[in-house]
Amino acid sequence: MKNKIISAAAVLLSVLLLVAGWFFVTGGSTAGYLVPDDSLYCRAKVLWVQEHEGDFVGEEALDFTAQITLDGEKKTIDALWSYSSYASFNPLPIEVGDRVVVSSYDGGETWHYTEHVRSDALIVLLVIFFGALILFGRKKGLKTVVSLTLTVLAVVCVFIPAVMLGKNIYIWSVLVCVYIAVMTLCIVNGTGPMSLSAIVGCSGGVLVSLLITVVTDLFMNLTGQTGDGAVYLLTINPHFDLVGLVYGSIIIGCVGAVMDVAVDISASLKELTLKMGGADAKTLFRSGLNIGRDVIGTMSNTLVLAYIGGSMSSVVLFIYNFGTAPVQLFNYESLVIEILCILVGSLGILFTLPLTSAVCAVVYTRPRALEKLRAEDGSDEKQIDEYTEALENISK
Repeated sequence: MKNKIISAAAVLLSVLLLVAGWFFVTGGSTAGYLVPDDSLYCRAKVLWVQEHEGDFVGEEALDFTAQITLDGEKKTIDALWSYSSYASFNPLPIEVGDRVVVSSYDGGETWHYTEHVRSDALIVLLVIFFGALILFGRKKGLKTVVSLTLTVLAVVCVFIPAVMLGKNIYIWSVLVCVYIAVMTLCIVNGTGPMSLSAIVGCSGGVLVSLLITVVTDLFMNLTGQTGDGAVYLLTINPHFDLVGLVYGSIIIGCVGAVMDVAVDISASLKELTLKMGGADAKTLFRSGLNIGRDVIGTMSNTLVLAYIGGSMSSVVLFIYNFGTAPVQLFNYESLVIEILCILVGSLGILFTLPLTSAVCAVVYTRPRALEKLRAEDGSDEKQIDEYTEALENISK
């Protein structure tokens, strides 16, 4: 019952902090999240399609009729799908029965194709993901679902509004990262010595990453203008801090790996402490460093593959176009930013290892903390039994 009360209190406090952060940043206004009054976006089902020539050279066009639901009523509209061979936007062709998104910028007088509906498949995949988390993780899986939801809300409802409203990106990126780390570890792993050690180690790694980004900002000469999104942001606000956004995204991007390492070290040293019946601080610190040496390689590879995989089209373009000119390739800003993300994240991981090991060495050697670790170990064994039972039921 005590653990349930602590978990409920952690969730409630996390939600309250999230709401307070949103009010502090936005003042309670949702204006930044709303489309203009004369803009409409609707899901539509295509009923009829007719090809015709476009108004410009090299343009293909389709007239189509679709059914939408607007203000609670079903309506049939006429819309236009167009494609210019000279434009970078290459929409999918549409057929009768397709579900698409249509838009109107004049209050519903004229409608245009925007995108195919893809959110339905995403929702199904998300439900499967959450279901698998709960099935295999049981109570901890449910806590993970809650923490993931709060993490996304923290980025969308606090960090992004802070960026758009001209707040200090460096400060708010660190605040959001610390919130994510504390919230996730307290909800998923409780508020015991292990979570405390992981929180301190993770926060230290994030602060080191911030320090590295501030120092590199002095001599990297970045502009942040690396794509169409940056151009659109400057159109909205000519004084937008694109460089700050780059570094803020680097800090938020590495917090997951840093937190993972902090938890690995603190959990491993917790197990070592319990099996040894207690250990001295020097032994725990050295053990943490030894464990960390095995973690470094896989975590760095994780960051490298994650960032390369996320920007594979850009990487292929860089190598294909500039494969014979390394000077151009390794000074191209988009590629430099990707490499910077990998290096800053990896350095954050490296500094997290000794920080977490040192905190565990101090905390785990205290008699009261050792008692709490033993109590947590008992609850962990119960969860392992539940997990084993679930696997047996699945096999049956």
